[in-house]
Amino acid sequence: MDYRYPPGAAEPVDLQGVVVILASKTILSTTAPELSGTPRGGYAQGQEVLVLGAARSGLAVCRLLHAAGSHVTVVDDRKTREEITRTLDIPDIAIITEGYVPYKLKARVLVLSPGIPDTHPLVTSFLEQGLPVLSEVEVAGRFTSAPVIAVTGSNGKSTVTTMIHQMMAAGGFRSFLGGNIGVPFADNVLEERKLKPVSPVQVVEVSSFQAERLDRFKPDVAVFLNLSPDHLDRYPGMEAYGQAKLELVKNMDETGWIVYNRDDSFFHTAFKGQENTVPFASEPTEGSLFTCENGWILRQGERLLPLSELTLPGSHNVLNFLASASVAHLMDIPASAITLVLRRFEGLPHRLELIAEIDGVRYYNDSKATNVASTRAALASFDSSIILILGGSDKGATDYPELTNQITSRVKRLVTYGQAGLRLMGIFQGLVPVHFEREFAAAVEDAHQAGEPGDVVLLAPACASFDQFTSFEERGDTFRRLVLAYQREAAHA
Repeated sequence: MDYRYPPGAAEPVDLQGVVVILASKTILSTTAPELSGTPRGGYAQGQEVLVLGAARSGLAVCRLLHAAGSHVTVVDDRKTREEITRTLDIPDIAIITEGYVPYKLKARVLVLSPGIPDTHPLVTSFLEQGLPVLSEVEVAGRFTSAPVIAVTGSNGKSTVTTMIHQMMAAGGFRSFLGGNIGVPFADNVLEERKLKPVSPVQVVEVSSFQAERLDRFKPDVAVFLNLSPDHLDRYPGMEAYGQAKLELVKNMDETGWIVYNRDDSFFHTAFKGQENTVPFASEPTEGSLFTCENGWILRQGERLLPLSELTLPGSHNVLNFLASASVAHLMDIPASAITLVLRRFEGLPHRLELIAEIDGVRYYNDSKATNVASTRAALASFDSSIILILGGSDKGATDYPELTNQITSRVKRLVTYGQAGLRLMGIFQGLVPVHFEREFAAAVEDAHQAGEPGDVVLLAPACASFDQFTSFEERGDTFRRLVLAYQREAAHA
């Protein structure tokens, strides 16, 4: 299979390897290892590995390790054997759902699924014995021979990861998109082997949970978007939350690049003065590749694209564009390919997604707005006449009063729901009309009934979804289904 090399890059001599020129640096030139024997930094054939958690990433790492010749056991005490075997039909992989004794298990390596805390008995057992506890991203990273672009941040990860992937494709690169978005990194690495003798680029979204248990992982480009209060039911404070994300760069050296948000004080402090960094910001910043000035996106000072030609609303999305374009530039993607994606990118589901306009009322689904910072960004995308739906599971958040100014100036009615609903109602009562509904569907109905021509009904809940849904996707899908039902009713009225 052919492989698109960046314009101006030297032609490779050995097609068994991958050569990618990154800002005049060769960042990777390696022979792709077999998934048998001893992979690059991986595990010897026959090694006993225990995988804790049989959700998507856990099952993916089971498949990868099995293909590498490891003896794999998966443990999940929240699922039945039948549930696991429906998606993991590999007889050689042992499945344990109950009745295990940690110290009697043979494995000497534990792979931990995201979200499982260190207090789990198996994790505690391995740590007490001084045995490695690793994340799926760490394991997959040991088996890939491809350049890795890792994207993290509190908000915007999926949007930026997807835009980078699309820019790579528009520039002719073979690219895999995955990690915390869509397909697990381990599954993409397994697919990567089918593209031998050459490898693609791996574009990976990495959450703080996935970054916690990294050991040797070394991305070629690391992207840091922002840090805002989130997951404070997991971390003791913002410093610990931010430090978890910084684990991404602990093994990086002069061969890689860090792209970071200069406007974010945490990441600016972390990377200030470091070499091989590319900042992006809302104002022109020294060292930036792309900036936004006077209604234009500029590439190294030259006009590239007017903001009026961008599809997605919101100043936060302009920063997402700058971050994505910076990575693409480092990968030597031509300006024409970058511009093509910026013009055509319409966003992802559940991220400020216009669902419908009914009798002059627009309905936006931003179910992915699971913290205050992302809700603030959503509110800033509209001038006024917003009917805002807030609520869900608060994850220990304490920063809801930061929404006060925007709610006062832009929101005409606030509807709260769920576990955090009464608390949110108490915080904002007296600023604007506030109504509480216990169930999500009733909250959406209240917002629908209150809508008048020119209004925006905005689901940007500033909370997780787990009090009534399994994911923000399920919550957003429910919102979409309800709104489309209203649209059908209006059409037949």
